Order: sequence, then C-alpha cells, then structure tokens
Amino acid sequence: MRPPLSRLFACFLLCFSTLSHAVFLDEIQVYDGEINEPGEFGLEIHANTTITGQTVANFPNQRVSQGAVRITPEFSYGLTKTLEFGFYLPTIYTPEYGYESAGYKPRLKWLPIQNSDSQPWALGVNFEYSVLNQGMEYPRKGAEVRGIVAWKNNKWSLAFNPVIDSGRSDGQNSDWEFNYHTRAIRLVGDGGPITGYGLEYYQGQSAVNNGNPYAAPKQLFAIVEVQPKGAFFNGMSIHMGLGYGWDSGDQLTFKMIISPKL
Repeated sequence: MRPPLSRLFACFLLCFSTLSHAVFLDEIQVYDGEINEPGEFGLEIHANTTITGQTVANFPNQRVSQGAVRITPEFSYGLTKTLEFGFYLPTIYTPEYGYESAGYKPRLKWLPIQNSDSQPWALGVNFEYSVLNQGMEYPRKGAEVRGIVAWKNNKWSLAFNPVIDSGRSDGQNSDWEFNYHTRAIRLVGDGGPITGYGLEYYQGQSAVNNGNPYAAPKQLFAIVEVQPKGAFFNGMSIHMGLGYGWDSGDQLTFKMIISPKL
C-alpha cells in the first residue's frame, strides 16, 4: 500500500529543513516571473529593520537583528532574453557597531518559461553566491539555488520559491538545507497609487540559529505595493511589508523595496 502524498511531502520537508546557520537578512523577497530585457539595467533598493527580534548573538561578534537597519542596493542587467545577472552590495547599521559594509553577492537568474498575455506561467531558477564580512553570517560564505514558480493574470500574482543553500567557509561546509518562500498578491488596476496587496510567507529565514526541524523559523508578511504619483517619482514602484514571526523567527520586521525607473 502506498503512503499518502501528504506523508511523503512531510518526510521530504523533515529531511531537508534543518537550519544550522544564522542568516543575514539583507533581502526579504519572493522571486516571481520578472526579468530584465536584453541590455536593460535595473535597480532595486532593499531596506528592512527588525523592530522585535534577536538580541543574543549565535556566534562571536554577530550583528544581532533587533534594532538593525539593513540597506542593500541590487543592480541587475539583462544578458539575454532568459538570463539576468544581478549584484548585491548589502550594508547594515547596528547601535553597537554603527554603519558597515556587509559584503557582496553576485547572482544569475535563468527564466526559460515566462508569462505573457497568452499563458500565465513562469518557471526558472536563480543561482547566488554570497561573500559576507565577519559578524554578518556564519558561515560567512555560501551558495544558494532558488527555484521560481510563478503564475499571473490581470487579477492575481502568485509565486513559490523552493530554496536550497549551504555555508561554504570558516571550516564549516554545512549540508544543503531546504526552506521555501511563497506569495499571493491581489492586483489593483483602478489607476490609484495602490497596485496590489497580499501576503508573503517565509519558512526558514531568520537571524536566529535554530537546528530543530520541528521549529523552523516562520514569518508572515502583510504587503502592499504602490506607484506614487507625481513627476518626482517618475514611474517608481514601492513594495512594503510588515511581518510577524514565530518558532524563533524575528517577531516584528518592517521591509521595503524601492524600484526607481532607470
């Protein structure tokens, strides 16, 4: 007799959801089917702060999350119709250490299936390598493979990111670990400044070190997306979210992604 699919899925998550290293929260985002056109430059400014969260370091000189402000410009460039190169320059401010550069992260997005007016699906994968400074994350170097499954029509934008990552430095090459992120946005097309609102859920993304697969950090964000009116903003879009965390996730986090039109 075959076990039910729900049991098999639960076993899969149990095997791959051990979270053995602390995470630097420079980017809190679910990837969807967006990609730059060939030759197109892009810029996103990621900013977030932990209002209530981690206060005890998990490794020497760790920049704890509570009270920290993280600002990360992300530059991107369309290489081909299906390939996009990106580069992050994360920074952080903490009351104890002041304002610092946190390191750098190059990435490569491959999106062979893209949604259009005739079909709603987008499928792809994003490869990322991170090199962070001491005190940001342990291990401070790592690799990530993020799947992209997205669906969009004129009313809804849905996205799911299965993620595997591994630390690759400081004498600790951790096993590949599994987590996932998902998002649902109700699109608003009435010409007002609000263009969408919805929810994002993050399993396994937290500054808190937690090796218990039964208590993986969890965060749920209420989000809104706006396009401010006026010549000063010139097509800028802003994504904002307020997140609540449990099972060792940071309890209260505010995030913002600003996308100026270049």
